[in-house]
Amino acid sequence: ETSSEAPGFEVPTLPTPPLVKGVLKAAWGYGSSHTRQTGRQRGGSDRSWHTVASMSSPSPTPSPTPWATTPYEPTSAVDHFHGLLRMRVAGVFTGAKSDAFPVDDPADTDYYASVAATAFIPLGVVLIFMIPFYWTFLCCRNGCCHDTFYRRFGCMCCSSAKGEGCLRNGHPKGHPLLARGVLLVSFCLVIGLNVGIDNVRLEVSELLLKVSELLDGVSDMMSDLNDYALDMNVTAGKISSYASALDCADDYSDQTESISDASGTIAEYAVLISDSIGTLPRELGKMSDNIAENGDTYVNYAGLALAALGVLYAVLGLLGTLCFEGKQNPVRCATGWLATTNAFGVLMLIIIALLLAGELTAGIVLGDFCAADAGPLNALASVMESQVDDDEAVGMMSFYATCQGTNPLSAYLDTQQEAVTNMTDILDSYKDLFIHTNMCCDSAYDTDNIDPDTVADSCTFYSASNPSACTTNSVCDYSGGTNNGGCVAAGGCSNTSYTGIVKEINYLAIDDDGPLVGFFAEFACSEINPKLAKLVNEVMCDNVVESLWWMVAVHISVLVIMYLVMIVSSFARQVIYEANMKGRDDDLSNEMKGVYPKATANTVDAEGVPTKSTRLVSKFYKDAY
Repeated sequence: ETSSEAPGFEVPTLPTPPLVKGVLKAAWGYGSSHTRQTGRQRGGSDRSWHTVASMSSPSPTPSPTPWATTPYEPTSAVDHFHGLLRMRVAGVFTGAKSDAFPVDDPADTDYYASVAATAFIPLGVVLIFMIPFYWTFLCCRNGCCHDTFYRRFGCMCCSSAKGEGCLRNGHPKGHPLLARGVLLVSFCLVIGLNVGIDNVRLEVSELLLKVSELLDGVSDMMSDLNDYALDMNVTAGKISSYASALDCADDYSDQTESISDASGTIAEYAVLISDSIGTLPRELGKMSDNIAENGDTYVNYAGLALAALGVLYAVLGLLGTLCFEGKQNPVRCATGWLATTNAFGVLMLIIIALLLAGELTAGIVLGDFCAADAGPLNALASVMESQVDDDEAVGMMSFYATCQGTNPLSAYLDTQQEAVTNMTDILDSYKDLFIHTNMCCDSAYDTDNIDPDTVADSCTFYSASNPSACTTNSVCDYSGGTNNGGCVAAGGCSNTSYTGIVKEINYLAIDDDGPLVGFFAEFACSEINPKLAKLVNEVMCDNVVESLWWMVAVHISVLVIMYLVMIVSSFARQVIYEANMKGRDDDLSNEMKGVYPKATANTVDAEGVPTKSTRLVSKFYKDAY
């Protein structure tokens, strides 16, 4: 039968299905149904509503459309690290790219032993070969072995009749200015190589910028979630107030209480969400601001610290190169500084080799991880699956890495959706019963067991303002007949409150601009996956690995060039020393005029005082050795 309404009376129509249509169903891909006990219809205490075993449930929806994730493209730095030859613990090199990161067993000790053995090769070369060879080189140059040693073994490079040769002579022999020029170029080259650290600084600056953007994005997301939670709480409070003001008949108290309980559940969860978020958005914003304001300063300091070792060695060498060289101590500035530089260089070789070990270890591991066939995000999900016992965390990571399947976070919000479903089911089923004062039902219809789903087919509803309304608990004319029906009471609820409830529920759970839809949208894979991709793919696999590769390249170059400069500076230092020794020998020859030619270091006069000849000879031996 068609309902008979007073002019101007408007019955709000609830959309079907009652849950968020389209957006939520496509995003979360699940439905819910439940069984509830209806209230009792007015007309006597012995009249009770039958149990409605199956209320309206969400209609089937198609599978969610996956977010199109962007495949990761490895950078050249990732390829370089991943392609490095590997040293097995047994001492055998393996081929390039033969070792993939063990995503299924990230604690694989054989893998890390291979990485460590490879990364510590530079340190082993420095300690076992380079430093011992340098000390042997200096020993041979200083003539620690007797001249006959060279002659006996026929070392054409080292030996001569006077125990001299290309190894024991300074180079370029007799050209001190040219020697200083060679040293100047060599030490400037060391400084120039350390300028490569600036590329590391640029990569880290870009990294910090991306991290700052991520923090801002997460902060905004948390702020939005907090706003949605607070909006849910306010809206749920309005629904509860409207439910309290429905002023329905006593027999409908169960339904109005169900609405109040459901809105209270939403309000409670909304407060819990807001409390959990707390001050996190503000703290993340502060971190982002701190990185934006001070990040470059920290990066510059770190860059200077990385370059300090090689630059300090080069600065000491430049001081020796440009310093004045006197004829005797303490004004032998050039040779003194150059000797100090080379001694300092031995320590620098060890420190740089240690840095290389750390950089290679991190670079190889990250390079293998980022070069995983499935991509670093999927590799991270596989690592979590093999190492983490929390199935929810693993499922969440897998979903956000691939955007395939169902979002695990839907379970946490299911409680709120069920509460909203309960309210919409009640309001939809009891719509006519709630807002009308009474109804005239066919006498054949059992008003003792009224079914909310079929009552409209056998009854005509009347509002209090309808002049054709029947008199409650009396016979009535049903569907054009005469005294062929019975008039029973309906809910008599406030139409204003009912309309307000419907309006707020629509806003809460159905409106695209409503808090529940907005809350769900913040956890969509299209929102989370780009943030994860920026963190893992761009920050870690691009910027961090690129920075490590630049540091490895710079430190290997500095290590090799520094070692060669230490050898070159030994020859050049001798040239500078000998040039000033020649001038000193000329002065000594003038002083020796008239001195007893056979004087020894032990000649004394009658009073036991060393003679002038003895003093000069002693001074000569002291200076020479």
